[in-house]
Amino acid sequence: MKRVKSSLSLALCSLLTLPVIAVDKVPAEKTVQNKEVIEFYGKLNISLQASEEGDESFNELKSNASRVGVKGKYYLDNGLTAIYKLEWQVNVNDDSKDTLTARNQWVGIKGGFGELTVGRSDTTLKVSQGKFDLFNDYEGDLKHLFIGENRTADSITYKSPTFSNLQFLTSYIVSDDHDADDPFSVGLFFGDLNLKKTDFFLSVAHDENMPVKFKRTDGTKTTEPLANTRVTGMYKFGDLRLGAMFVDTEVSSTGKYETGYAANVSYKIGKVLAKLEYQEFAGADSISIGADYKLGKKTKVYAWYTDREGNNYLADDGYTYKLSSEGTYFAIGMEQKF
Repeated sequence: MKRVKSSLSLALCSLLTLPVIAVDKVPAEKTVQNKEVIEFYGKLNISLQASEEGDESFNELKSNASRVGVKGKYYLDNGLTAIYKLEWQVNVNDDSKDTLTARNQWVGIKGGFGELTVGRSDTTLKVSQGKFDLFNDYEGDLKHLFIGENRTADSITYKSPTFSNLQFLTSYIVSDDHDADDPFSVGLFFGDLNLKKTDFFLSVAHDENMPVKFKRTDGTKTTEPLANTRVTGMYKFGDLRLGAMFVDTEVSSTGKYETGYAANVSYKIGKVLAKLEYQEFAGADSISIGADYKLGKKTKVYAWYTDREGNNYLADDGYTYKLSSEGTYFAIGMEQKF
């Protein structure tokens, strides 16, 4: 069955990308009704990583969320545009033939009212970090300590138009559990989350009843509906960029909360981007340092080091939850976008 799913996914991706040859990109000033714009995209990010976890030391190749996808828009009547996105993670370091994993996959419509999509999407809280995480997809990724990096199926997502750099986002998830309250995620953004249109970005977001998977130290797993609040800020001073984040998270169904924070700084020197990030949550912390070197517009090489503490959390329900694993990691790698 896994081979069938992979074959179908590859076939679908191939069929969707065929029109790229026949359909020219339409400049914004020449868009017309019933005109379609399709873009095939992706990136390969592969590194050689030396890992030390407890008494074990080993080397491995990591794929670091390499991905491939197709996205597009179709201009409709009355100023409306149909939009869609199909994206898969490509696990190039996996020995099995089932190397595709679903990422954001949705269809929707946008216009003067904003943007509405349905399908599999990052929650508003996950989106609210913008480009904050300097070590995203690596061992220094925020998700290794913080709770709430969720991508959910059955998601209805709305993005409002931007008014004076303010934008409202919300995600509503249709739960498969008929006895549970449906999860939702809301957020308010100020500025550009990519720091391109503005030199600043500030967001506040909240998850409610969001299903989160936990691992217990006895080997069992559980999924619990939790609440989570996150505040993120970034500011760019020329080649210097500063960022800070605060989180307040329910860590078990007993209603117990833990707080955490993260701070980072990056500085661009010619083709080199030097970066440093510190993170703390529920008594455990992580520090990462690294540098990227641009070989071209879509090509870079990099090196980074991460030292992360482990954290086992004894909850009021009597179970001990494994919130994070301890380890030190060093990697060198290359990223190619297309």
